[in-house]
Amino acid sequence: MSTLGTRNPTYRDVLSGLRKDQSRDADIVELFVEENPILDDIVVTEANEGTSNLTTIRAGLPTPAWTGLYEGPQPSKGSKKQVKDASGTVESLLEIATKLYDIAPDREAFMLDEAKTHVEAMGQEVAGTIVYGDIASDPKTFNGLVKRYPNISNGEDSDESPFYVLDGSKTSISTAALRSIWLIGHGTKAVSCFYPKGTRGGIVRNPVEDVWSEDVTNGKYKVKRQLFQWHVGLTVRDFRYAGRIANIESDAMFASSGQPDYLELVRRLHIRVRNGGVRQTWYMDRLTFEMLNVCASRKTQSNAIRSDTLFERPVQTLYGIPVRILDALEVNETEAVVAS
Repeated sequence: MSTLGTRNPTYRDVLSGLRKDQSRDADIVELFVEENPILDDIVVTEANEGTSNLTTIRAGLPTPAWTGLYEGPQPSKGSKKQVKDASGTVESLLEIATKLYDIAPDREAFMLDEAKTHVEAMGQEVAGTIVYGDIASDPKTFNGLVKRYPNISNGEDSDESPFYVLDGSKTSISTAALRSIWLIGHGTKAVSCFYPKGTRGGIVRNPVEDVWSEDVTNGKYKVKRQLFQWHVGLTVRDFRYAGRIANIESDAMFASSGQPDYLELVRRLHIRVRNGGVRQTWYMDRLTFEMLNVCASRKTQSNAIRSDTLFERPVQTLYGIPVRILDALEVNETEAVVAS
């Protein structure tokens, strides 16, 4: 996908998956963004503090004043707070027997085919961490979106994250098989990824090495070895540009009665989340999108979901915003409770 200007580059634009000669490895880039569409949308920039990214978040606005002749306003300033986001490194090591490589009709295609499985696995891992990462559970990762939007709104208007989390459960919630729908604004002022200062964004394919390996009987044989690395972190600079509908219960999704009005919740989140200067995208699993289609047909709102062409690709839209089916989304999420 193309960018929102040069100040909002995506992984395609930072030339992820570079070859040794610095040329773009198009096959690798296409694979990891198409299998995990959030990686095709999210903006990525270089960190500003080593392996971490320091973000200044505005917590309040200055106070203007009406003035008369020969009067001036009192000085005032907005309040700010700083947040430091950590990055993590994902690695995968490819090893294939040199004998297999030597007999391959097309050795470059053979290596690329082997590399694709590693790239796909790494893409799934990073996409999952963007949503569910939790440093408290695994200090080697980074905090994902659920960690930043963990609680549902208590009904009060606020710039804090709970105001942008709506409850998709029935009156009496069953905590089994919970899902979420996400609306994310991509941009440096909203949600974006970063890579450590001095490194490269996206998957890096290191040179192929010829090394000796051992079998289970300690016998030695030659292998081709290649290390794949990905340095990545996540920043949410302004909570107001993203949100989720949490606690969607699998057993209520297709019920003919008794379930929440999911389309109403979608509309509310659409209106509540800010959209100025960012590129918005919906994310959900395939069954949840099927459910929304069914709800739209029942409520004669078939125009809510449409097929359009965006950046030369056919896409489904929900109230004019592209919908991405994200396999990294879990169907057994932890319940989001009301913010205290």
